[in-house]
Amino acid sequence: MAQSDRVERLRIVPVTDRSSGHGTAVTGVAAGNGASSPGRRYRGVAIESSIIVVKLGKRGSSFALTTEIIEAIDYTVRKAILLNMPVALNLSFGNNDGPHDGNSLFENYIADIKGVWKNVVVVASGNEGDARHHAFVQMENDGNTQSVAIAIAENERNVQLQLWKHYQDEFKVNIVAPDGSKLFLNIQQGKAETYLLGNSRLNIFYGEPSPYTISQGIFIQWLPSSRGTNISYIMSGVWYIILEPIDIRYGEVNMWLPTIEVVGLSTGFLNPSSYTTLTIPAAARNIITVGAYNALTDSMASFSGRGNTTDGRFMPTIVAPGIDIMSAAPGGGYSSNTGTSIAAPFVTGSAALMMEWGIVMENDPYLYGDKLKAYLIKGARWLPGQQGVDRQAGWGALCLRDSFPWT
Repeated sequence: MAQSDRVERLRIVPVTDRSSGHGTAVTGVAAGNGASSPGRRYRGVAIESSIIVVKLGKRGSSFALTTEIIEAIDYTVRKAILLNMPVALNLSFGNNDGPHDGNSLFENYIADIKGVWKNVVVVASGNEGDARHHAFVQMENDGNTQSVAIAIAENERNVQLQLWKHYQDEFKVNIVAPDGSKLFLNIQQGKAETYLLGNSRLNIFYGEPSPYTISQGIFIQWLPSSRGTNISYIMSGVWYIILEPIDIRYGEVNMWLPTIEVVGLSTGFLNPSSYTTLTIPAAARNIITVGAYNALTDSMASFSGRGNTTDGRFMPTIVAPGIDIMSAAPGGGYSSNTGTSIAAPFVTGSAALMMEWGIVMENDPYLYGDKLKAYLIKGARWLPGQQGVDRQAGWGALCLRDSFPWT
């Protein structure tokens, strides 16, 4: 790139991607022109699309608040309305902070965007499929306790667990540390408490239902004890969360640890569930949730976040290539990328091309939202061995050719 070109580009967009290169790679898959690759081999899906990118998070940080994402979506849709252009929004972002029922304020906002303008929202399903960060327990009114074992690896400084249950269910919660010490919790909604257990400090908050969900959360955070000067990490080993029924009316209990970007690979549940491992906001309504598969072997990626949502809605929608994908890298050139964050922009770029054909070229002025989603579902193909719509591959692999209504 000539220096004059770089100066001109920085004048238009004065912010650069100097962190992980995540945003650059995602944009490259969706709409990169591949100009620096031989024969433009590494071009994206919708190579001549107009691009709008909103930088999130503090300078030098790749993490963003959900409120910032809401503001970014609002800005993008308002700009699309101002320019009278349809817009395909890509959210290659996710966390485990919530009940995974699509009813958080964040997810409700994303779902409501469908009614604002000619748009489609595409969200990555996350990389938690084989991370051991989700556990499921079915409680019964039989007096039997349920024990959930969590392995906390060495050198962890901050581990958080979210336990989500139906508000009407009542049970006792006990915690057992690796050294055998025990903690009996006194659940009182809206109350925060701090305990010392197993040479670690536990901050516990008892949530309550909100205007958006009937679920109740119990939040447990492990931190190094403040006692002594040589205690820098949480006590490693196997911790137990023991649930003792009092009055069970529904019984389903879900627990999530933070995503793989936050905790070490050795920290996880000893008896995990690989389902309901899609991250938030992939559980939102009125969106296209995208998992990842290996395009070379035509098989599902083990890490791809799986459905369904805790309120029983089917997820993911479809899957797209997400392993060893070459895309643009910060500073020029290309690099290999893996994850559902890379699979999602394949669908976003495809949606942009369909909206161009339908709306811009006036073949179908209503080709957006759920209508576009329906076409993508119909055009998807089963992966080898897939018996039907399922919680791993959804309706199958993306096929843009067969998704256009003229086929």
